[in-house]
Amino acid sequence: MKLNLRMTGKAIGSSAKAKVTKMISEQLIKYVTNIRKVKVHIDDVPSKLHGTLTQCSIEVLLPGLPSICVKAKGKNLAQAISRAVSNSETVLTQKLC
Repeated sequence: MKLNLRMTGKAIGSSAKAKVTKMISEQLIKYVTNIRKVKVHIDDVPSKLHGTLTQCSIEVLLPGLPSICVKAKGKNLAQAISRAVSNSETVLTQKLC
């Protein structure tokens, strides 16, 4: 499984990148043999009610199957990533089983 992490608007440090990589790989470890590449894109999105929210979009490339694209928003980086990864895990179980 190859991980591609992009973040617009902010610079991400090596420790934050390692933490995000660990969080994603821990939750998708069951499907590592079926995943070719994971693309993660993090962006800040303005909201009228809540100020600025963090949006995480995850694209999982599967060999022989169409790719899975999931987007999730959260108050901070960790919440957005955990929501997006759990949603992609749900879609992966539906696709692979």
